[in-house]
Amino acid sequence: MSVASPAEQRYYDGIVGTTSTGGKTNPKSNPFDVYYSRGWVYLVVSSGAVDVYSEDIENRMRLLGMPKVRASVLRQHIEEASGEAVQLVQWPEGRRLASRITVEISDDEMTATVTVTAPQRGAAPPTPADVEKALAAQGVTTGVDHAAIATALRERRYDTPIVAAAGHPPVFGTARRLEYRFKQDRGKPYLHMPFDRINLKELNFIDNKKEGDLLAVLLPPVKPVNGSTVTGDPIPATRDTTQVAIPAGENTRFNTDRTKLYAACDGNARFRDGLIVVEPVIEVENVNYETGNIHFDGSVVIHGSVADGFTVEAGGTIQVGKSVGRAHLKAGENILLQSGMNGGGGAGPGTGTDGSALLECGGNLFARYLESTTVRCKGNIFVEEAIMHSTITTWNHCILNGRRAECIGGEFIIGGSLWCRKLGSQYDAPTHVAIGIPPELVEAYRTAKNQLDTAEDQLEILEDKLHRIENAIEHTDEDHPKHKYLAAREQLRIDITTTRAQTDTLRRRVPALRERLDPSATSIVVAEDIIYNGVTITFGKKEYRAPQTGTRTTILRMTHNDIHVDGFNRHTPPTLDFTLPV
Repeated sequence: MSVASPAEQRYYDGIVGTTSTGGKTNPKSNPFDVYYSRGWVYLVVSSGAVDVYSEDIENRMRLLGMPKVRASVLRQHIEEASGEAVQLVQWPEGRRLASRITVEISDDEMTATVTVTAPQRGAAPPTPADVEKALAAQGVTTGVDHAAIATALRERRYDTPIVAAAGHPPVFGTARRLEYRFKQDRGKPYLHMPFDRINLKELNFIDNKKEGDLLAVLLPPVKPVNGSTVTGDPIPATRDTTQVAIPAGENTRFNTDRTKLYAACDGNARFRDGLIVVEPVIEVENVNYETGNIHFDGSVVIHGSVADGFTVEAGGTIQVGKSVGRAHLKAGENILLQSGMNGGGGAGPGTGTDGSALLECGGNLFARYLESTTVRCKGNIFVEEAIMHSTITTWNHCILNGRRAECIGGEFIIGGSLWCRKLGSQYDAPTHVAIGIPPELVEAYRTAKNQLDTAEDQLEILEDKLHRIENAIEHTDEDHPKHKYLAAREQLRIDITTTRAQTDTLRRRVPALRERLDPSATSIVVAEDIIYNGVTITFGKKEYRAPQTGTRTTILRMTHNDIHVDGFNRHTPPTLDFTLPV
């Protein structure tokens, strides 16, 4: 009778001393095992086993339905007690006890999984060779993970899909790769959802570089490498032939072969109009009568405060470490107020020429609080604590996410969404919010509406004057007064004609602009706690007024051309789109 092949023996060496049900054998308690594998019945008699009788083996085989073997053959193997797995007899019917191996190949043929069922009593555990044979039968020849297969079988992970093979994706070839050595995503805590509190001390808008610091480098090209599926089909690699160059801007310099870009001066490294620039940075302690107003093309860092009545204009970013009073700050990029801004006397018309507090930025605005301030922000507004009695205009979102997160009084024109805890106040402070409409369109509509109201009032006044003049002419016989009345009547008729033409133009323009007030479907108003009485929210032409008792945990959005009110659940908060252009 033959023994197992060398390859089989190496595997079965690992299970010698293990029963077919998986338990460890003991020469005394389990001196032998008999099981089915690959069409044969195998016998293992443990080395050193005693009290093993052919009748015991025959009884075991009979229980398992195995073919009968002569007792003399069994006694010979008992006497040898080699501990090796030896073939006793062929048994094709034993296949019903063996594990079933199912192979599934993904649609793109980049992965193959196998599912192995547990062997029944009397069958040997499946071997890695069994799985690999099943894979090969399905055409899986590439990327077979031998270690993963062996581990899964050793740990008996039956009836669980196992990734047994993975194809090799092609390596995309590039002529050159560009790597930047300065921060690309500074000052963007809003990318982490949901809204944790913004640490205004850690936004790091300014990425200061020293002269000679490396800003960008062209890396060597990547050679394309063909890939293959698990079935061995090749996947041709493609090559990007686009020529890459370092976009150098002001205050930078190349090395001799133009593969590295360095800072040519100390300053803030950033992108401007698609080019890498190093802008000088002005750092001052305070802005007051010692410094005067600041007008600078680069970025400005103010470690202290900005006094009332002063102006800071920067082409880059403005950072202020302490408070800002009734001042005017204008930045081409972001504004970061680590404290906040208090206009003191209330928000003015927003020109900054009347002494009111005014913030203008082409990027994002970050502040702890805003009070009595006019804001015009092309990006997003992030405030920790409160916005109070201010005029806020932002083209993207307005987010309040601190402990208080209150919007109290004032006017809000928000192109994106508004998120806060409390909107309005318990004293019914008038708070008006226009949401989801580009601010320039809202402003154009309101301006035209005000002009129409003024023109109609003026037309009514002129027509009343004309009526009184004509009465005077009719009841006057004297030449001199009548001559004066006739001249006044002529001038009034000219003024009425001009004003009526303006009114007719505005009467056409106002409805046309109103029809364009179509709010974004993604714009929402979120009040995690309460919306108080006194709050008016408009989505284009639709208006929502908070009830007298207020409304709790509310989300407002436009649905089916009407304002829909939902409840806010902090466990499943809505998401905001921060891919809006800044």
